[in-house]
Amino acid sequence: MLRNAAVRETELRTAAVEALRSRLPRSWHVDTADGRQTDRRSDFDITLTSADGTAVTFAAEVKTSPNATVKDIARQLRTTAAAYADGAPVLYVAEYVSPPLRRALDEGGISYLDTTGWVSLTASDPPVLIRLEGAAKPPRPRETKATTRLTGPAAARAIRHLLEGHAPVGIRELAKLSSSSAAAVSKLMPTLVDAGAIERAEDGTITHVRKRTLLDRWVTDYSFTNGNGVVLDYIAPRGLTRTLDRIRERDDITVTGSAAAREYLPADVTSVVPLTLLTLYADDVVGTASGFGLLRADRANSNVMITTPRDRTLLTGAHSIDSGLRIAPISQVLADLLTLPRGRLAQEAEQLIEMLARSDNAWKE
Repeated sequence: MLRNAAVRETELRTAAVEALRSRLPRSWHVDTADGRQTDRRSDFDITLTSADGTAVTFAAEVKTSPNATVKDIARQLRTTAAAYADGAPVLYVAEYVSPPLRRALDEGGISYLDTTGWVSLTASDPPVLIRLEGAAKPPRPRETKATTRLTGPAAARAIRHLLEGHAPVGIRELAKLSSSSAAAVSKLMPTLVDAGAIERAEDGTITHVRKRTLLDRWVTDYSFTNGNGVVLDYIAPRGLTRTLDRIRERDDITVTGSAAAREYLPADVTSVVPLTLLTLYADDVVGTASGFGLLRADRANSNVMITTPRDRTLLTGAHSIDSGLRIAPISQVLADLLTLPRGRLAQEAEQLIEMLARSDNAWKE
């Protein structure tokens, strides 16, 4: 087991260093050495030499399977850095450095490097600042049994409950709340942990949810146009307000996107953008469009988009509001706003997130 761990660490180190080399100018050099032979006894040392010959050495700490929390990792690295008498900057190396961990390391002045290309190298003597972006989500080996794509109905239901509920929550409880199997929810967990979206106790209980990070991870896989059935585009010749009025009291249509976002805002708050696109979930897309007198259009010119959801609970479980509309859960509305092919709709998502963060700090992470 120790030998396997050493091999894994060596492979990770090699992949991360090569990812760095491949993205630096050819005139720069990246050299490594066994850090355990120095007083620091780091996992390895990495020396970066610029084109003019200026060099800086980082003491690298490799983590193959970081099970600790983001706060614990950041605290351990700060302690490690303080212990180096020569003041060598510490470099955290991992397969993937999640967004919350990147933020924590940035705040602590700790450099990091991962195999997908995320790079933050900072030093004061000589002064160095290199920042490069990597992948939006962590790599997973093919043989893993974990859910790696967050596109299925079970994943969507579990994620929505995490976004709208509060930790702690157990796997079986989450499975029951989301009408999913415990096995399906369990397979989802490694992906969310790797993304830094959740933290878990030793017994598997989800103890902390970073809701903004979870939403961002979800929409790297899911989108309104690719995560549901066929999406058809239309023009409402008599306007969106008239079409919305005709939808009221219908129990076979769920409103999402911009029109739904407005319903979640307080009465005294106006949306940051005008209503220019009506987005609907319906059982019968063509029949719905025909009944409302909508005209087929190309996507660039349409103002109504209708699809059948892969997750049928978006139709059966949508809740009616005083205005007579059936609207999607707020977490689904956010995911749809962030992935609809109209750039300004993301501003509405940010407005909603800002509102949620006022009463729930998990939306700030």
